[in-house]
Amino acid sequence: MFLFSSLLLALTGAVSDAQPTTAEVRSTVERSIPYIEKQGLWWIEEKKCASCHRVGTMLWSLQNAKQHGFTVSDRLQEWTDWANDKALAKNDKGQIAGTTNKEGVVQQLFAFTPANSDPETRKKLIGLLRVDQRPDGSWKAGGQLPFQKRPKPETDAVSTMWLTLGLLTAADDPQNQKTIQQAQTFIDKSAPGKSTEWYVMKLLLATSQKQDQQRDQMIQQLQSLQHDDGGWGWLTSDPSDALGTGMALYALRKAGVDLEADPVRRAEQFLISTQKKDGSWPVKGTKAKKKDRIEETAVYWGTTWAVLGLLECLPQ
Repeated sequence: MFLFSSLLLALTGAVSDAQPTTAEVRSTVERSIPYIEKQGLWWIEEKKCASCHRVGTMLWSLQNAKQHGFTVSDRLQEWTDWANDKALAKNDKGQIAGTTNKEGVVQQLFAFTPANSDPETRKKLIGLLRVDQRPDGSWKAGGQLPFQKRPKPETDAVSTMWLTLGLLTAADDPQNQKTIQQAQTFIDKSAPGKSTEWYVMKLLLATSQKQDQQRDQMIQQLQSLQHDDGGWGWLTSDPSDALGTGMALYALRKAGVDLEADPVRRAEQFLISTQKKDGSWPVKGTKAKKKDRIEETAVYWGTTWAVLGLLECLPQ
């Protein structure tokens, strides 16, 4: 059935009218977990690096899968502690490493649960997000992000949205309130983006801040960008891929879009139908120089995001 549906999609570009079942969604997620663990551990052991926003989505997707009853490695807490320690340690340039990878730190924060979190560590990680805010309320995108295939101002805007979303998890802290306010002023002036991620982040922020009118507007805008095959590209003009689709599906479900709504059903079916046998999804590079070929890091991001989106379509 899996091979047939993949072939049908490849030949016709069509998505089945059938409502994806809970069993199909769970099977798709389950198939991805070994891939996420294996390739994530490879990165930790070979690169010894918590940057590149890779370990963050690794921990976040695995922790969410665990919360939904999936079996994940018993080393998950070890990996979580390692990443948090890395973020708070100094790098070879004498900088606190997490200050150069703030977007990844946000994703590490989203992997926190009452069972695995140390309040003091969480507070320290959130503190890293306030560092280096510019006078206009924005932050410069970290690491390799400025080399992505979208305009650099948009990348900075998306990074600013990520950091604001992270700070909103501790919005009651007086130290964060002014930072959030300044960032929101910048975000409100941000020009519409070329990437699906821009729309996703605007929707997640509106949802987090209970801005119902803005949320509903962003739901409509994001849904209007959905392709005929049920997916989204990472750039809105790109063919559908797991990275754009996973992000969009995650944001729509977080915003309260019904599980049986047509955009949700079609996105689920796109992901179910395009998954590879090894549990991953093919995704072309997000960097300008790698945009025309399948790229390993983009595949990893896409796979973790596909899982995050699909998990939002399962009962707790």
